[in-house]
Amino acid sequence: MGSNWAETEEVPYRPFKEGPYFLSMGLKPLSAENWIELDKTYLDRLAYKRHLFSRERSETVQSLPGSEDASYESLEMLVDFLPRRYPGMFEKTERGIINLVTGEDWDLRRESKMWEEKKTHPLEVMGLLSTEDWVIMQKDPEGGDEYHLRAGAVCFPSGWRLAERIGHSLYRIHAENVPQYEPRIAKSMDRFFSKLKVTSPIQRFNHNLDISYELFRTHSIGAESSEKLTIGNIYLRVERQTLKRLPRTQALLFGIRTYITPVESITKDRDVARILKAQIEAYPEDMAGYKNKHLWGAVVVEHLDGIIQGFQDRDSLHALQ
Repeated sequence: MGSNWAETEEVPYRPFKEGPYFLSMGLKPLSAENWIELDKTYLDRLAYKRHLFSRERSETVQSLPGSEDASYESLEMLVDFLPRRYPGMFEKTERGIINLVTGEDWDLRRESKMWEEKKTHPLEVMGLLSTEDWVIMQKDPEGGDEYHLRAGAVCFPSGWRLAERIGHSLYRIHAENVPQYEPRIAKSMDRFFSKLKVTSPIQRFNHNLDISYELFRTHSIGAESSEKLTIGNIYLRVERQTLKRLPRTQALLFGIRTYITPVESITKDRDVARILKAQIEAYPEDMAGYKNKHLWGAVVVEHLDGIIQGFQDRDSLHALQ
């Protein structure tokens, strides 16, 4: 993949399933080789990120004192990984790394003038080397076992603002926003974060249906946005989240890769259409509200019913022939 990234399609993740809906962490082991996924969207994503880092600085980059060492350690880890995994795209140097695709030669030494003169943040550089957003979680420096969001370079939020969440605990970020979080997974998530080992990185997936194709969206979508809604402007938004424990600082590093795909293109597969409909219908009331089903639900279910019925009619016709 390192040599033909420009021809590599995005991975078609479809992380929904049939059966009763249960909120869960959905954790899966992460192989070292698959930490970062680069494909044909790479240059477009980088161009958009550069624009956002320049024009929306306070919305995309935030950090708190005490997160510096963890941020530099994260960057060192990425700089070590990329040339090994994608040798046709990156070359490691004594000073840092060369992006062979863009021609950028990054001087990433701690004494580099770039950090002060350009007010660049290590997580920002990570975002300009990869297609992921990056977040650092650390225990409260004043004591306690809870993890807090201490630094982030986030270009692709979905209805939330980094500036409003910086410094917040894992519990506060989720309990105030995600239905069923506290009774179902709050304690187990805190326990997992505390026990995660350096040698056991994980990945998980979030997904939702969205009526916006915006990668950078810090605002919530209101009912007025659903006027004259058609299936052609409804999208599957998937977040692939990776989580690593940093060996030196013991902080947690989140990588978040966002995929946005038109619903029409994924439901050409009968099984995908059937399973997606089953999951939508299984949402409990509070989760349906959280996922804005009231905006897109009727249009999507009508579309899925038509797809499923079309396959059934085709199968019946074949059976008669």
